[in-house]
Amino acid sequence: MDPNRLWAKSARDGEVLHSSMSLSQHLQDVYEAAVRILDATGDDQLIALDLCPEVYRDRFRRCVLLAAAVHDLGKANDHFQGMICRTRERCDRSQGLRHEWVTVFMIERLQPWLLPAVGNSEVDFAFVEWAVAGHHPAITHASPPRDSPSGSKPELKFSLSHADFRSALDWLAVEFGLEQPPLQSDVTLDLSTLGDVFPVLRTWEKSAHKIWNKLHRNDQRLVAAVKNCLVAADVAGSALPKVAPNDPNRWDWITASFSDKPHPGELQAIVAHRLRDNAPRTFQCRVENSSAPVTFVKAGCGSGKTLAAYMWAAKNHPMRRLYFCYPTTGTATEGFKDYLFEPDVRADLFHSRRDVDFEIILSTGADAENADADEAIQIDSLDAWSTPIVACTVDTVLGIVQNNKRGLFAWPALAQGAFVFDEIHAYDDRLFGALLRFLNDLPSLPILLMTASLPKAREDALRTMLDDRGIELDPIPGPKELEELPRYKKAIAAENDPLPFICETLRNNGKVLWVCNTVARVMEAAKRLSECHPLIYHSRFKYEDRVSRHKAVIDAFGGDGPALAICSQVAEMSLDLSADLLVTDLATVPALIQRLGRLNRRTTPDAPIPPRPFVVVELTNPLPYSSEDLDAARAWLGRLPNDNICQTDLAKAWEQTSNHPPERVDSAWLDGGPSTTVKELRDGSHGITVLMEEDLPRVNANRKELGKLTLPMLPTPGWESWPRERGLPLAPKEAITYDRMQGAEWRK
Repeated sequence: MDPNRLWAKSARDGEVLHSSMSLSQHLQDVYEAAVRILDATGDDQLIALDLCPEVYRDRFRRCVLLAAAVHDLGKANDHFQGMICRTRERCDRSQGLRHEWVTVFMIERLQPWLLPAVGNSEVDFAFVEWAVAGHHPAITHASPPRDSPSGSKPELKFSLSHADFRSALDWLAVEFGLEQPPLQSDVTLDLSTLGDVFPVLRTWEKSAHKIWNKLHRNDQRLVAAVKNCLVAADVAGSALPKVAPNDPNRWDWITASFSDKPHPGELQAIVAHRLRDNAPRTFQCRVENSSAPVTFVKAGCGSGKTLAAYMWAAKNHPMRRLYFCYPTTGTATEGFKDYLFEPDVRADLFHSRRDVDFEIILSTGADAENADADEAIQIDSLDAWSTPIVACTVDTVLGIVQNNKRGLFAWPALAQGAFVFDEIHAYDDRLFGALLRFLNDLPSLPILLMTASLPKAREDALRTMLDDRGIELDPIPGPKELEELPRYKKAIAAENDPLPFICETLRNNGKVLWVCNTVARVMEAAKRLSECHPLIYHSRFKYEDRVSRHKAVIDAFGGDGPALAICSQVAEMSLDLSADLLVTDLATVPALIQRLGRLNRRTTPDAPIPPRPFVVVELTNPLPYSSEDLDAARAWLGRLPNDNICQTDLAKAWEQTSNHPPERVDSAWLDGGPSTTVKELRDGSHGITVLMEEDLPRVNANRKELGKLTLPMLPTPGWESWPRERGLPLAPKEAITYDRMQGAEWRK
């Protein structure tokens, strides 16, 4: 790349240079993308946040367009340009200050000239600065930064007199009707702790928060919309020129995508396909006919609530984009396969493993070839803009609450959506808190919530939040004939040993599922039952092998003869199987309810199967749960009858179990104001994801193989110092023992 030019994007090996890689053209591309996004979804974004378009439309548009037009001006600095051009003096150095914060410095200097672009409003100009500063949010990006990273140069030069920079300012003047741009000279800043960068940023932060704290709540929501719209415009303005660099009509794709919502009758066709000649249940019709802003369904496994959800969407929101949100990648894939994997249904699957699931489970060969995870997320998000019906993990939607990238990138399409949140009883405290924020702060979006049951404290928190919105929470129960159908009975293992029950069930050609709390417990149980040739299924497999293990378990339980599967918590939701005996380690109440959902799953009122037994194994070590959680589970089990246990029994016993009300979750998106941080959406996990060194040749030969070979593990001493491959720790050959049938373990 020509080091005498100012660039915004780098060229990968073999990629042909095109004009959109230049700084000036990139700014124009993102501006054009912003125009199209605002034209197509601007009012939708405002309405979703309960902001009146007639009041906020012009302000919103001015702020977003100026932010888009200036967002990357800060790339005109020697650190960034040296990095992108791979100059000798910069190739091994970090940026001393990320380009978005350099942009803030630059537009602060240009404020008097730029101010007419936002109606001479200093408050709205502050919104532009906050959006620019936060358009690359990441957990690793401090907002604002406190110091330079190790290894960076102590000084940073702004190339303000460069011809390409002046060209960008000339374009801004024309586009926004501004006066002639002021002449600029190059500026060199001191990046030392006491220099003229970080003390200035601390002062900027204090001033910005003073403005934020005085804003009306509606203006604070407008800030969130401006930030997200800029992120979306940057994604589209970067991706479209890459895939269609010479197509003058490429921006029409944005307009067409956001207009591509479900066609009249399209959602109803899914319902008709599932019903065939059967009449819907009364319970399903009640869900279908609910026109409440938030509909709440409490129904157990096998009640038909998924079909009821599609009936609800088809009846009430037939022309809104539909997001069907599942708690895990496994449940999302199964939901997509069961309802949407039809040639005439314009739907797609979105989660972090969807490409691998398409290739291995669905056999469509639809895996995309992407260089890294971030680009994959961007492409997924652009696909979601043009997909009328989306099956996804809940992270795709609720991720927006904590500035997670999938949610941010998808925002304009989310603002056009109707949403089904399934299995909300499986949410941890942090995720449930994010759901409450989503419901409260995006009140114009239609929502359907579904769960088998919900603890009283959580239901009360949901009811209180909706009361504040003037909405009465009126749960729709599942069909009584199914909810009260006897399914389970308790079995007490002598000396806490379930093996006699297991062996007896297998001798009678039965199906046994043993769900353990940890992988170590899975392996211990498998060794004890090795003569029974158990199928082992847990999280510590390479993803491609985990998928094959999943299929093997499903096939074994669907075939003739006995079957024994010993699994970890991964079996709780996504395994669509019916066991004759469930053995489970003592776990939390929602985990136990999910595990019981795999027992006697096929019984119906018309063809009842006698209650099947479950055995709960007590443990000396509560991990990964707390002792308090397990005490609550014991209390719940004590409230259940010994025999003829039904779904209603499970729900009532849980609702009676003492629990703490969920704490209010702060939203990085809605509460951050001038700062744009990223917070975890779910309760933290202590695991790491690695790539085994022996798999590196496959990844080097075909980078799309990476998703198949990632391996979740618990941390081991020294892993932080391992080399990285596409962001993943590369585990040395001597570190892991791996077997495709049993999984991985650290070598002693």
